[in-house]
Amino acid sequence: MGEKILVTGATGTLGSEVVRQLSKDTSDTNIRAAIHSIENINKVQYPRVETIQIDYDKQESLSKAFDGIDKLFLLTHPSSKAAEHESNLVREAKKCGVSHIVKQSVMGADLEADVEAMRLHRQAEKIIEESGIAYTFLRPNEFMQNFINFHSPSIKNNNAFYLPAGEASCCFC
Repeated sequence: MGEKILVTGATGTLGSEVVRQLSKDTSDTNIRAAIHSIENINKVQYPRVETIQIDYDKQESLSKAFDGIDKLFLLTHPSSKAAEHESNLVREAKKCGVSHIVKQSVMGADLEADVEAMRLHRQAEKIIEESGIAYTFLRPNEFMQNFINFHSPSIKNNNAFYLPAGEASCCFC
């Protein structure tokens, strides 16, 4: 049996796409999709994908989710508890011998940032750095899905969308 990857945030816009793409892999990699609400299970039902309900605040839930896991795709929902939740996940990953963490972060993640989300992401990155586990931080600035999910009202009503970029050029993932 091949390696096993745990994907947290598996039913969100990005997490569900990560699960979908990993499920297409023809190697013997297996995917465990961590979900909060059992009602969302249909968003991650693909071949070789095992689903597990997870609660970031409950040790028993984390232990069960990490059983047999080799790698972690770390994505939590935006919350004032995000750094705490990610700390709980990283601590369990270390305890279970996870070899690599890929953390979905944000562009501009910095402890001194004016935006709370940027500070929380950097706090979580530091926790990962200090864990000793190999890691990759992904720091995109904007996603194409946001045109549908968040910008569609202004596109429909104003034939425009707005970003806090001034005159800067930016790319979309």
